[in-house]
Amino acid sequence: MSRIRKQTWIAIGTLLIFALVLRLNVRQGRVQGPSMSPTYEDGNTVLVWKSFPVSKLQPGNVIVFRDTNGDELIKRVAFIRPVWQPLPPSGMFRTINGDRDVPWTILFGPYFANVAVGATPAPAKDRTIYVLGDNLLNSDDSRHIGPISPSQVLGKVIP
Repeated sequence: MSRIRKQTWIAIGTLLIFALVLRLNVRQGRVQGPSMSPTYEDGNTVLVWKSFPVSKLQPGNVIVFRDTNGDELIKRVAFIRPVWQPLPPSGMFRTINGDRDVPWTILFGPYFANVAVGATPAPAKDRTIYVLGDNLLNSDDSRHIGPISPSQVLGKVIP
């Protein structure tokens, strides 16, 4: 009888530790707006891994970050410059209906042209992250707000 009680207490303790770790490292987020459609729709709830190491981010990861206005946004990592990945991968982005690839030079051409002539947004610094919404026609992302710094990342969305 005491052996069963001991196993029960071990199971309860394990579950409590797991719940505590989960509570400290994961939080819920709510998608607002159509910028991540069709992957995430307006009003969807996502789980965000808060303690995900930013140095492990890869193109294609979906992250939550705080913009310069203090708003939390959810976007997909397009590419990271210059330390982690010097050039964005090809074939990652598709048109809104998903039928063909969109070259990154078309997506980011206007942004880099603005940087080249000294207009805002400011030129990228070391270790900057470029993000895009999945709904390319309806997303304020790095093409408009510029790159984000690793310190702005709040976490990675758990797929």
